[in-house]
Amino acid sequence: HVDPPPPVEGPWPPLASDPDAFTTFARDLGADERYRFQDVIDLDAPPKRALAFVVCYPTGGSVAEAIRPLFSTDPPPNAAFFARQTVGGTCGTVALLNALLNAPGVALPEIGIEGDRPTAAAIMASPAVRAAHDRCAGAAGSAEAGRRQGRHFVALVKVAKDYLWLDGKRAGPVGAGPRSKKGAKRELRKLVDAVFDARPDALFSVVALVDTAPRPRPRTARGAAAPAPRPAPLATRLSLRRTRSSGDSQDRPRRSKMYRK
Repeated sequence: HVDPPPPVEGPWPPLASDPDAFTTFARDLGADERYRFQDVIDLDAPPKRALAFVVCYPTGGSVAEAIRPLFSTDPPPNAAFFARQTVGGTCGTVALLNALLNAPGVALPEIGIEGDRPTAAAIMASPAVRAAHDRCAGAAGSAEAGRRQGRHFVALVKVAKDYLWLDGKRAGPVGAGPRSKKGAKRELRKLVDAVFDARPDALFSVVALVDTAPRPRPRTARGAAAPAPRPAPLATRLSLRRTRSSGDSQDRPRRSKMYRK
């Protein structure tokens, strides 16, 4: 266990869309090494074991109107974790937390919050979250703290039988259709096409949270494979402890792939 860092004051530096930096962010908050963020190179073939997606797209101009229909569906009843963005420069971290804390099996014990139902505001106020954010942003992000970046991060997650868009600037989750083999790429493609229709020169980035653990062996005649574990309650996932490895972090990694039409 690592003692939480002291509180950090001042504006939050913006994040770049960088899967290696996102993975370091998750490690700093205690996520198991089996969970990694990866670039989605082909929207029509996202990773098969993707648990959630973090999308970065440009803002301003006609983009807001173009994507409005995608974010106008009421969500189905569910118990999704949802954090709102209340401070500038935090949309990347809000999207990462919304992705990680809705992914089956993922625990973030280093956030260090106790209680049965910790609020999103309490999680965002954790010194550990701010420290992980600052490390993820790096020196380049710190130089841009307090400035508008012209881009925004949102998360696409699977909860129960449905896909949800989680945008920290909105009041709550937005329905994105039932879960299916084509559900994720269908919703990602809708957002990408809407942004490109509004801004043909737009740069776009999609990163997937992937479970990289070996797959269980197939069922045999003598026994069946164990069922997949159900997600633990949020309070449990924030309080579990594990042994941290000393070699699970990386210095400022490469930038994410960006899509251009």
